[in-house]
Amino acid sequence: MPSALTDKAISAFLNAAEGAVAYPRLLKEFAGTIEEERVLKKTLKKMAAMGALLKLKGKRYAKVPVASPTAPGAAAPAAGKAPRDESAAVRPKRERAAEKVEDKPSGDKALRAHIVREGKFLFALVGEGKKKTKYVIPKSKDAAPKPGARVQIQPLDRNGPFGYPAARVLMEDKPSIEFAQVSRVFFKERGIPMGYPKRALQEAEEAPEPAAESLGAGGRLDLRGEHIVTIDPADAKDHDDAISLQKLSDGTWKVGVHIADVSEYVKLDGPLDEEALHRAYTQYLPWTAAPMLPQRLSGDLCSLLEGKDRLAFTCFMEVTPQGDLRSFEFRETLINVARFYSYEEAQRLKEEGDAPLNLLAEFTDLLFSRRKEEGYLDFQLPEPKVVLGPGREPEDIRPGVRLPSHGWVEECMLLANRACAQYIHKHKIPGLYRVHEQPDVEVVAELWSHEASLSGKVDPGDLKLHETQGYLNPAVQQFYVKLLDPSRGALPPAVQRKILQSMKKAQYSASPLGHFALGWQYYAHFTSPIRRYADLWTHRMMKLHARGKKIPRPLATRAVAIADEISQREIDVVKIERKAMRVATAWIFRNYVGREFLGEISGAEGFGFFVTVSDPYGEGMVPVARLRDDYYEKDPETGHLVGRRHGRRFELGQKVRVRVSRSDPFTGQVDFDYLGPPAAP
Repeated sequence: MPSALTDKAISAFLNAAEGAVAYPRLLKEFAGTIEEERVLKKTLKKMAAMGALLKLKGKRYAKVPVASPTAPGAAAPAAGKAPRDESAAVRPKRERAAEKVEDKPSGDKALRAHIVREGKFLFALVGEGKKKTKYVIPKSKDAAPKPGARVQIQPLDRNGPFGYPAARVLMEDKPSIEFAQVSRVFFKERGIPMGYPKRALQEAEEAPEPAAESLGAGGRLDLRGEHIVTIDPADAKDHDDAISLQKLSDGTWKVGVHIADVSEYVKLDGPLDEEALHRAYTQYLPWTAAPMLPQRLSGDLCSLLEGKDRLAFTCFMEVTPQGDLRSFEFRETLINVARFYSYEEAQRLKEEGDAPLNLLAEFTDLLFSRRKEEGYLDFQLPEPKVVLGPGREPEDIRPGVRLPSHGWVEECMLLANRACAQYIHKHKIPGLYRVHEQPDVEVVAELWSHEASLSGKVDPGDLKLHETQGYLNPAVQQFYVKLLDPSRGALPPAVQRKILQSMKKAQYSASPLGHFALGWQYYAHFTSPIRRYADLWTHRMMKLHARGKKIPRPLATRAVAIADEISQREIDVVKIERKAMRVATAWIFRNYVGREFLGEISGAEGFGFFVTVSDPYGEGMVPVARLRDDYYEKDPETGHLVGRRHGRRFELGQKVRVRVSRSDPFTGQVDFDYLGPPAAP
């Protein structure tokens, strides 16, 4: 049982501890649930602000040291900060200079950093972005590391020139590393859990195999005689959706979307549920994944495996010959998947004349055509696909190939998600909607006016746009449709990314606010409960209603909080996945240092511009520090990088020649040298 969570209890715990206490230790002592963790965070923040404890680097906390008595009227130390010893400041300068200065370690653990030179000084950079910390490396009799070197440092209890904290170099990282090391560091630095709590694992291991006894009166519908298939990547470790399809003589379509019944195994507020909510998603990395649920569930009992009896939650739908959703019904079922196809295999068999797959292609082509009429935004962006070697280390990277078979699954899942949202809205069930706010009209107009490649795509009269009260805005949506319409001319991927960035992020809500990109008022996530907590929660609420049970009022309140929590968690998950792709790219590009490429500018910032090359497919950056011919700044209106003296411009889609100068898999950074424009043909 966790200790009582009070200011007094936390202070007593810190006073009894030897030195600083890491946050995980406090978490173990005072928080046993998600709600208690929230309270703990707020309490620590409040106590630090009041000066009742010290917050140190690395999410560590310590008691406030007892200061020596101060003279009457002396100022008290600032809240949350250690008292400063002023005695050294009033001693004679000559006396202080005569003292022997000895660098003492601060007690912090060794930190991984890379070395840069600025003027006469060497600095060690730890972390990146807003979390980047710069340490100055004092001069030493030992050989200094070279700029660009990867090192391990230890902070010292003093500052160096310009007030930067000082650190000493413990050792240089060996140049020959294994990708397993890179992966371990990545997991640790991003806080990705490597395992599961014992209680959650125990609950998963005790889950029984599906039994036919669950059928019968008030039980599940037996669909084991139906022809049900799954279509997934060839290397998929879990299968949470399956499809069955029938076309009636009058042209009506009857489709079943069968989803793993995860909520039957993950009980509300149990150990598995707490862990699933904490993770909120399966974290996918190019070389591995950190599943939301343990393997016993995600890869076995809740995975719709070929030839295995599995519990499912099925959405039965009727679709008109014109592609409109006529009716739907949700039932708990028992299924047995007749066939698993990889996307490539399904595509090949369809082209060879496989009748069921041709029927599925016909049906989903109808759905896709209907969506285009409703305002489908057709982004044609290649997704990088990492090829793994025998040891599952990144070996190559190339643009992913999207097959028509990918769309067969996608269209069926979108239809089921739409039916789910209409169901929970109709019955006032506290499920979670997927919502997407309309873009700001000012951003849309600015995008059109500043991007030359877009000016001919849409008539100026189409810019007479206005904000609407809700999330849906048909006028703005049609504007995006016209921008992206491939029949009006294909846009470079860099420009499509800029259009995508002008839109807002989708998120979760307990209210049906609308989904701008789809143009639908009602949309929810129903089809991936193995990988997303939102789907699991909505399943649970729908099943309570279907069984005739009254949903407790507190669950409706909790749905609002969960929507906020998993929306925020999604931002972190996406950031980690993007960073992981950069790490994999940098690992691959280590073998191309010194190699020259022809690439295309895919982004520009004040610190440099990004270039995408095609073989291997990946992105690197040309830092402005390597552009010696001028002083470059980002033009806020056009987004181009412009030289102050000569006016040279680097802009999206521009072809350039580059050379790989550095590739660091620990930071995920690939640096290019700019060599000039493409050679004349």
